[in-house]
Amino acid sequence: MTRMTIDPMASEIAWALLALGITALVFAGAAWSYPQGRETIWTVGAATMVAVALLSARDVRRVRHD
Repeated sequence: MTRMTIDPMASEIAWALLALGITALVFAGAAWSYPQGRETIWTVGAATMVAVALLSARDVRRVRHD
């Protein structure tokens, strides 16, 4: 039986997309549950998603150069 191998760069990109999706779901739930703070929650959520994207991009670049 042969083992399936996954490209490390594709794997990092998949994890990054999963992290962004989960982050968006968390903030969507928070905004839904507290409508008065929706604008503030989404502002913080957007900043958090930018941070997650930057950290994920660093990991993708690290894998690409290895």
